Amino acid sequence: MIQPGITLLLILAVFSSICQQAPATSTRQYEVGTTYNYHYTAAVLLNEAPPLFSQNSTNKTKGTDVGYQVAATVELTPVWQNPSNTANMLFELLMSNPKLSIRSRKAQQPDGFVDHSSPLDDTESTAVYIDWNDGKISNIYAFESESISLVNFKKGIASLFQLQTSAVELNELDASGSCTAAYTNLGGRSFLKIKNDCQFQRPTTSFAQSKKILGLSSVSSYQTKYSFKSDSDVVDTLTSTEVHSIRVNLRSQAGASVVSRQYLRLNGESKSKKKISAASLTKVIQSVTMNTNVNLVEDNLQLVEESSVLACETSSCKNLKKAVNEVRKNLQTSKVATSLGASAFVTLLPVVRQSSKDDILALLKDSKNKQILPQLIDVVAAAQTTESYAAAIEAINFQSENIDLAERFLQVVSLSTRPSEYLLGGLLKLSKKIKSEKLSETALLSLAAITKTFVINQQEKASDKLVKDIHTYFTDNLKTCASEDCNQLYMRVFKNLGSPETLPIILTHIASQDKKTSVWAVKALKALPASVFLDDRVKQKLEIIYFQVDRPYDSSARTLALDMLLDHQPDSTFLINVLISLSMGGSENLELNTYSLQRLQEYAGNDPVVRSQLKQILSDRPSLNNYHVFAQNGMSTTFSRDLYRNVDGNGSFSSSTEAANKMMKRAAFDVYLRNPEDTFQLLSVGLFTGGMGSLMGFSTEGDEEEPTAGMEVTLAGVQLRPVIFFSGQSELMGHVWSGTASERTTALQATVLLQDYRNVVPLQSGFVTTLDVRGSISFDFGGEIQISIWNRNSHSVVEDIAAWELEGSLNLNTPFVKSSVDFTVGAESRVDFVNDVSFANGILLCLRMGQAEFNIDYTVQKRESIPGTKHWIHKKKKRQDFVPGRTFKLNDQNSGFCNEMFPAVESAGSSYF
Repeated sequence: MIQPGITLLLILAVFSSICQQAPATSTRQYEVGTTYNYHYTAAVLLNEAPPLFSQNSTNKTKGTDVGYQVAATVELTPVWQNPSNTANMLFELLMSNPKLSIRSRKAQQPDGFVDHSSPLDDTESTAVYIDWNDGKISNIYAFESESISLVNFKKGIASLFQLQTSAVELNELDASGSCTAAYTNLGGRSFLKIKNDCQFQRPTTSFAQSKKILGLSSVSSYQTKYSFKSDSDVVDTLTSTEVHSIRVNLRSQAGASVVSRQYLRLNGESKSKKKISAASLTKVIQSVTMNTNVNLVEDNLQLVEESSVLACETSSCKNLKKAVNEVRKNLQTSKVATSLGASAFVTLLPVVRQSSKDDILALLKDSKNKQILPQLIDVVAAAQTTESYAAAIEAINFQSENIDLAERFLQVVSLSTRPSEYLLGGLLKLSKKIKSEKLSETALLSLAAITKTFVINQQEKASDKLVKDIHTYFTDNLKTCASEDCNQLYMRVFKNLGSPETLPIILTHIASQDKKTSVWAVKALKALPASVFLDDRVKQKLEIIYFQVDRPYDSSARTLALDMLLDHQPDSTFLINVLISLSMGGSENLELNTYSLQRLQEYAGNDPVVRSQLKQILSDRPSLNNYHVFAQNGMSTTFSRDLYRNVDGNGSFSSSTEAANKMMKRAAFDVYLRNPEDTFQLLSVGLFTGGMGSLMGFSTEGDEEEPTAGMEVTLAGVQLRPVIFFSGQSELMGHVWSGTASERTTALQATVLLQDYRNVVPLQSGFVTTLDVRGSISFDFGGEIQISIWNRNSHSVVEDIAAWELEGSLNLNTPFVKSSVDFTVGAESRVDFVNDVSFANGILLCLRMGQAEFNIDYTVQKRESIPGTKHWIHKKKKRQDFVPGRTFKLNDQNSGFCNEMFPAVESAGSSYF
């Protein structure tokens, strides 16, 4: 007789053995020999971006959307079950009778769909096979002959069967990429699946700039609600909603959104004879291949980006010559710095990028294009393709005495957004051949700039031989310099290169006895990455420059050193020493002290940390809180003002004038774009003079040199070759007597690529959308000056005229339907600086600055077409925002001088503008 205790032990042992052999799921799952019939629909809708503070909303956004719906019958049949793991099966997924539906007012419901004929009607029913293991899908197998778009579509359906039966969080790979999937039980047999942090792991044509403020921001949400049958882990109903909202960081009103929805409903089950007996999955696939006589291709669930050939209804597929003719009138020089000119640039750019070298070369050599050749060079240089560069190099004569066209090409190339190794190698080779000193400098500056961009974009190639060869080329050339002009040139090159590896060389040249070389070395130091300034040796060197610890330094080097120290978390000891130096006074330091005080006040107003430090210092040290510190009365000035401020950030300008004995020595006007995540210097225009005191009857710093004046321009962080207005007294007087400077002269004119972005967005429904954004700045910087020797005064006007045009397009292209949302934002404006100087009785300087009124134009167009049919939708909407003109108060001292020089005008409350 068996004892009760032994019986219990036997029961437990048997039960334990059964549990160990059972699959993870305890309820009934999909069964071999059964076909599960589903009704399936997938809808994709494109629209403008939703209201700014509801990016995650799936509600209808502004305007009507475009899009379509595909309905089909889906048969899911388990054809094999792993003998050693019953939770592992191979599913056959067969889609049949796909039908396209489009938005129509004839639909039974508002915003509903009606059926429409399309190439999808002729689709043959072919299967894909899914390697399914307890709710996870590792691979699928598709027929080799299947088109990419249909395989993608079936991957979207297959992804819906990757589901869990409990509340868990895990990583999954599906049509959207690698995602974190969180499952929640909604009660009973219903669940909610939310995906986050989806990273597409396949190569795509996506491209993003390193400067976030110039790029796009996207918000995505993925949500799937599903229910199992009451008696098994078979999907009964499923609804999936996916939303992507993409905005331009500079202008959040510009953007687009895509909403993708999937619906699955079990219609019934039926018996199936599709069964494969095999010991392994490999044997099963071999069996299917033999039975169908078609090779099966193994893949995961991630979608494949289809060739852009499908998109050839867009402007990018137009014939180049035809595309140029369509915008020819807007490529005239008179249209530079206008919205029309900027728009023509961004319209032509994708066409040039898809054109052959022969077509581009023929365009540049066509005599009919002579009048628009500079603007065509802008577009060709910005294209950055192998074909465009090769064509330009062949078309442009880089050995000609007239360097205007060649220099313009190189300047635009220097702003390349995605330079290739081919471009770097080509420019390195070209720079070694150019004979003109001016053009050679521009080529070197351009090569340095694109090398920096190349390394930022592809950090893994920072140590490649080509990059090292370029570094070596620069450093070897510097070693052979026999003049300070040559040293200064390579400091400008190192400024554009922005490589920490050049730090020792830069520090060596900061110590140069030549003032100009030292100043350019400090500017090169300022352009290095912020990480460099974490080095105490660098901060120590800057403090040595500012306080002149080891020797006298040029005042420009000292002011630049101060700016860098204030930019990188100054400590209290440094701030105390600055205040002590201000209290010591001295006529030789008056202008520097005036500049330093205003800079401290400016940083205290913008940086709460610096403000708190200074308050604490003045509280702890009353001896520094006195007249001697805060009553600096030199003519140097520095201040910042907002050009605009909105929810996206702000645009501001910083103006500084460094004087030497009542004469301007250096002036700078910097334009910044800022948001909470990034800061970008869009433009820096600097004016410099030297040796001018003797002409005005004053002794000034630097009078040992010949009278000199010139301009430095840094555009989007790239230093351009300085422009010298005159060098020497005879050249200056020649301008005065001839009046050559009294007419407006263009100093810099071009159209450049500012924003260049492409984002490929794979949708879980199996479709692939692409967003292309291109933004250009078209500018014309010029001015005029009138000098009267008899009246001892001068009047100058500097005009900064610019236009910005941004074009974006969200496309969803398949062989059976094409939909798109296109948006453009454009504006053109000007900022004028009027500078009046009187030196009849002492020096009086009045600077006035005004911004003209302008409009910001928005256009949204939505298109949809079905190949092979007459279906065509085109919707267009425009909006315009008005921005009033205004003048800027610069500072009290400037206002006082203006009142003294123009009492009638100022008292009447009017101004030059």
